Amino acid sequence: MHSLLKKYPILIIILLAFLLRVCYFIIVILKNPEGIYVFDSYGYWQIAFNVRTNGVFSQGYQFPIEPDYYRTPLYPLFIILSESIGPEGLAIIGLQIFLALLICLLTYKLAMEITSSKWIACLAAFVLAIDVPSIVMNTLVMTETLFTFLLICCVFYLVRYLKGSVRKHLLLSALFCGLAILCRPIGFFLPILFSFSVLCFLRKQLRRALLDVVIYSSLVFVIVSPWLVRNKVTFGHYFLSVIREHDMQNYQAAAIYAEVYNRKLPESQSILRWKTFKSFKGDANHQPYEYAAHIERDAFNLMKEHPDILLKHHAIQLMHFFLKPCRAYIDIQLGNWGTGYNTIPKDYPIFEYLFKHNSRFTIAVVFMQLFVLFVLYLSIVCGIVFFVRHENKFLFAILFLLIFCFANLTLPYVTESRFRVPVMPYLALLSAAGIYFLKVKVQGKINERTNSR
Repeated sequence: MHSLLKKYPILIIILLAFLLRVCYFIIVILKNPEGIYVFDSYGYWQIAFNVRTNGVFSQGYQFPIEPDYYRTPLYPLFIILSESIGPEGLAIIGLQIFLALLICLLTYKLAMEITSSKWIACLAAFVLAIDVPSIVMNTLVMTETLFTFLLICCVFYLVRYLKGSVRKHLLLSALFCGLAILCRPIGFFLPILFSFSVLCFLRKQLRRALLDVVIYSSLVFVIVSPWLVRNKVTFGHYFLSVIREHDMQNYQAAAIYAEVYNRKLPESQSILRWKTFKSFKGDANHQPYEYAAHIERDAFNLMKEHPDILLKHHAIQLMHFFLKPCRAYIDIQLGNWGTGYNTIPKDYPIFEYLFKHNSRFTIAVVFMQLFVLFVLYLSIVCGIVFFVRHENKFLFAILFLLIFCFANLTLPYVTESRFRVPVMPYLALLSAAGIYFLKVKVQGKINERTNSR
């Protein structure tokens, strides 16, 4: 056993990841059995219940049950699968912890594919294993774990395809890409990014590249198309979801409105929702596509009037994406704000919010995360130098673009640590490479001094 662990250190890291998640899950269940659910969790669970019981994809609690047009189908189906093999809640989190271990393993394998360094691969997997937002989201009924797993499968097989031109890997990447989009609509840009990557990488074999891009895009479309057809049959239009348009109004536009007219965000949200609802010439509940286009136009008009505020909010959102530690979810899960789901006020200054309204455990975990994030980003700077000098720099560029896209597609005022979870494997890989670069440099200096003596 000892020789096996010495030969395969990734097994120790996966065991560590397993123990951290299981121990945290047990603490949550003992202190607050409803702690695996937050507000959005109940919506996903209700869809799964209605699909299983009433045959309708809906968040509705009362008859007549109206079809849902916000959520995509994969995570509710994951809940149905989980509950078919075990107790409600326990089976969902159990499967998510299993997926979390696979994510650690795939982070290791992806790092090996790109850098061929076991040292970097192990460190990247370790960083992910101890990442607090990942641990917390693995134990919540939310889409982050499943989406992160599908995304890293997609990236891993794309990298293998780019290194070896084996079409089977391209097809597997497209399969997981389509499933990722059906899990979270934010993945809509992935086929564009990855098709562009294939064209750039195989630019000297243009005919092959074009054919493979067509194959990739076609397979993604085939996987996503049943959901597009469902929405066409139900609502009269092909679309994935209209949640993006509603979020644009509720957060980007409402945040601007709140600043311009000196109002609180919830009040601004209510005003904008009421104005667009009254001005829409149709039935908002039965014409979700048309209504989404209507509120999107209004949101864009408000943003175009105040580009300076929009840019300022976007800069704050980027800072939150990379720097925010996981805080509120921990106290919600542990029942420190009341058992079950309990909202936390949003208008407290951050430090007053932290020291006066959070448990000592959460405060300690927050400062631990801040230290880890400081080391992470400091080492990523060195990682950039490592990548510039590496022969597989194009593969690193794909990871940077992936992180950049996700960081810029989240929304101001609701950007939090959970949005960083899907890109943590790539941040961990970049950081591990930077630490390795420093290690080699330091060892080289030590060897030079030793030899000079």
